[in-house]
Amino acid sequence: MVRPQEEMRMMTPVMCDCQRPNALGFRGLVHIRGPAGAGKSLLAVAIAAEVSMNSHVEWINTDGKSSFIPHLRRNIEARGGRMDSISITMAHNHNEALEAILNLVTVVEPDTALVVVDPVTRVVDMSNVDSTMWGEELIEKALPTLAALAANGVTVLATSENRSLLEGEDVPVHHQAIRRWADKEVVIQRERLGSYSSISDIDLKSGAQKPIGRLRLLNTGLIEVTPDQHESEARRNS
Repeated sequence: MVRPQEEMRMMTPVMCDCQRPNALGFRGLVHIRGPAGAGKSLLAVAIAAEVSMNSHVEWINTDGKSSFIPHLRRNIEARGGRMDSISITMAHNHNEALEAILNLVTVVEPDTALVVVDPVTRVVDMSNVDSTMWGEELIEKALPTLAALAANGVTVLATSENRSLLEGEDVPVHHQAIRRWADKEVVIQRERLGSYSSISDIDLKSGAQKPIGRLRLLNTGLIEVTPDQHESEARRNS
C-alpha cells in the first residue's frame, strides 16, 4: 500500500504561494463533517467569500443542490470579494464528481488558494455491490488528489454528512479513510438553543473535541463565523 506522503510526492499539481487567512485559520486538507443542516456548506461559503477578495476559489458541488449559490453571492458582496474569482462545477453523479476532482490537478488556476468539495463522499458509487471495491473512488483517487493539492499550498475544504452506522456512532461513510488523508477534522453541530452551530476541532488521534468557534445565518442572509476567543489568541501568539 502506498502511504499518503509517498503518493503526494508522485503527483504534481499547480503550486500556490497565495494562501490567505480565514476566520478559523484552516490550512491543508480540512474535513468538515456533521449532521444535515448543521452548517457545513455555510462555513465553506463564509471562507470562500473571504478568500475571493484576493485569490481564486474552485468549488465542486457533488449533490446537484444549488441552494448555496445565493448565500455565496450575498456574502461575497458583503465582504467586498469577487464572484468571478470563484469557479463552480456542478456534478450530477459520482462519475462527474470524481472527474471534477481529478481534473483539479491540471485545471486549477495559479492563484487558487481554496478548493471546496461539497460533499466529498458523493464520489462513491453507492450501487457498487462489490464490498472489496466499494469506496475505491474516494480512497484511491479523490482523497490522494485533494491531499496533493493541500500539500502544495492550497487549502482544501471537504465536507461530508454524518450517517448512522452499525457501530452506533454517527460518522460519514469511509470516515477512517478520510481521516487518514486529512490534516484537520472539524465537526459542526446545531446548538439546542438559539440559532448557532458550534464548530469543534477533532484530534485525529484521540478523537477529543475542542471548541474553535460558532456559526449562524443572519436574517440578512450573511453568515457570521465567530472564532473562539482563546483559540484566536493562541493562533496570534504562535
